[in-house]
Amino acid sequence: MVITIGGDGTLLQASHFMDDSIPVLGVNSDPTQVNEVEEFSNEFDATRSTGYLCAATVKNFKQVLDEVLEGNKAPTELSRIAISANGQMLSKYALNDILIAHPCPATVSRFSFRIKADAHLCSPLVHCRSSGLRISTAAGSTAAMLSGGGFPMLISCQDLQYMVREPISPEKGHSCLMHGLIKSDESMHAEWHSQVGKIYIDGSHVYHSVQHGDTIEVSSRAPVLKVFLPPHVLSQCNI
Repeated sequence: MVITIGGDGTLLQASHFMDDSIPVLGVNSDPTQVNEVEEFSNEFDATRSTGYLCAATVKNFKQVLDEVLEGNKAPTELSRIAISANGQMLSKYALNDILIAHPCPATVSRFSFRIKADAHLCSPLVHCRSSGLRISTAAGSTAAMLSGGGFPMLISCQDLQYMVREPISPEKGHSCLMHGLIKSDESMHAEWHSQVGKIYIDGSHVYHSVQHGDTIEVSSRAPVLKVFLPPHVLSQCNI
């Protein structure tokens, strides 16, 4: 078992070096649960972690660890995002989400995409000018995706959710394709049309650079990550 101490960002960073054989237990060392914030500080601090994926905090770590070691708490298998660029699989899998965008936020991102299931086309070719393309797992659907107008997914779901951010004048009939799902047996195939771009993996620290004409494939066909989740996440997802 791997134990991470920090917040969700620490757990996400650790996940990039883990396969599906070892479970991870996240300990939120600086929580923003309402009662604990009131106890530790009289002022709200936006830099503190919410620890959505962390099963333990500094206050209940021993209790949660005992439950894990005694076999009374089981990990949940979370889907991750597999990404390939120009046919080469990237070494990092995304547990939360990826953002494909121009590195300058004031510059338009130009790309096209379609969704396939093996050789079968599931969507037409969609051309986009926007501020980027975000793709999230079920675990990441309550983070930036939700803030941008997406919807929360059952954390056990193996589908991916995608959203074209701030699309500029979509082609006729394509507005409904700016936001949707990539089913577990499907993959998204994109081509980058701006001069430069980046694939940001679970935040800004890990990324892969792309350039005009590069192809990108995204799917949920990545090794799962076994995570011990807090009770409120499990109960909300009816697991």
